[in-house]
Amino acid sequence: MKYKAHDIINSLPGIHLLTNDTVDTFLYGNRDIPVKGIAVTFLATLEQCKEAVRNNCNLIITHEGIWYSHKDQNLGTIPQSAFDPVYQGKHLFINSNNLCIYRYHDGIHRALPDMITAGLIKELHWTQHEISQKPAYSILELNMPLKTILQHIKQQLGISFIRYMGDLDRIIHKVIIAVGYRGSGQLILPVLAQEQIDAIIYGEGPEWEIPEYCRDALHLGQHRALIILGHGASESPGMRLLTHELQVQYKNVPVYYLPFKNQFMIG
Repeated sequence: MKYKAHDIINSLPGIHLLTNDTVDTFLYGNRDIPVKGIAVTFLATLEQCKEAVRNNCNLIITHEGIWYSHKDQNLGTIPQSAFDPVYQGKHLFINSNNLCIYRYHDGIHRALPDMITAGLIKELHWTQHEISQKPAYSILELNMPLKTILQHIKQQLGISFIRYMGDLDRIIHKVIIAVGYRGSGQLILPVLAQEQIDAIIYGEGPEWEIPEYCRDALHLGQHRALIILGHGASESPGMRLLTHELQVQYKNVPVYYLPFKNQFMIG
């Protein structure tokens, strides 16, 4: 059976829950194009667009936008795109290879449960530790030292370093996990005392909010720990989970997961 790009997209979890202000949309290409292969990724970088072409994929499902902004993904409204060689070079590659790119951000977060959070917890083999599931975060009961948690995360996610705060030997009981850019004080702080949270794990957030709260907590002898994974490292496992589901659903269409690659080096 031949599928068109819009057939694949219309079957994605949470699509029916999108609102008018969603960022989810076709960024490039013809939604009626017959799909030869699907590449699923956290963010369709130029490197990963090239990988999709090498794998004969003409539909890319990307979680984040491709033009360095959360909302503004229309080159016609980005002034610098008319003369910036990075915008021009990426645009030329995508167009010349007839790629169809769909931004799938809100739908996968609105799916019940949030598939991005579920993907991270599954990747960490902590599904059995989850005791509470909310739209923007989950709470887990781990009961292990902070140093063990750090080692486990690095091993399971394949990341070489993690920024953290806290006593490495302290036993961590309850943990809140918030993926992506959900590490704000407005979201996290009201939960901490109410749920008696020992450690916070998030993708990224303002460094003057939760990190400074944890600094003061430690100086007061209140042993709160913080683990910052980075945006891509925290959300990419959810796109891997989506890949597995698409592979089961579309057995006659090649579906590839393009893993997140950390762009930073340690100086």
